[in-house]
Amino acid sequence: MQINTRKAVHEFLKAFTRQSLKTFDLEVLKRAYPFHRLFFDDLGLVAFKQERSMVTRMGQSLYPELARLIASEKYSEVVLEKVIEGELNVAALGKIDQVVRELRSGQRKPNHAMEMDEIYRATSGRKTRKVRVIADVFIGDFVKGPFFIELKTPKPNLDICAESKSKILTFKALWQDRNPLRRSLPLLRRISGQRMKRMRPISSHD
Repeated sequence: MQINTRKAVHEFLKAFTRQSLKTFDLEVLKRAYPFHRLFFDDLGLVAFKQERSMVTRMGQSLYPELARLIASEKYSEVVLEKVIEGELNVAALGKIDQVVRELRSGQRKPNHAMEMDEIYRATSGRKTRKVRVIADVFIGDFVKGPFFIELKTPKPNLDICAESKSKILTFKALWQDRNPLRRSLPLLRRISGQRMKRMRPISSHD
């Protein structure tokens, strides 16, 4: 990590810590969490609330900004909350749903190359549907092509895993025409992107 990047990360972490640590009115907490008082003493109740507040802020602003600062050292097109829109063949969208459903139920094992090949081939007719996905972090000038990052907790629940997998497959399908070998397939009709101004909770991309 370069010195300038290291300094930027250090300053950001200090500012984040100052802004995140709060003081809470104990009596207000007791009224807000009456059942928690059965298990936590006063100090534990305050610690519980502090932890909840910190974790929320970490997801909304800490991890994405750290990723942006570090990635910007090497890449120039680093965008948070990148909106990617386009139209996909309905058969391809159906295949994405099928892949996610079968992975979730244990009917198939993860195999990204095979999954994408099935999606690329699942095109019939000209009927399309508009789709929209948001990348927590997007690196447009990544060496091997646009890089879509989903930031998640180390152990997300099953619903979150399925949602993230669907978003990643959809993104790959939308950007497939960047690959010359795939341009003959009628998967992509149109694609456009824009940046959202607000931040949102984050997670982890494989």
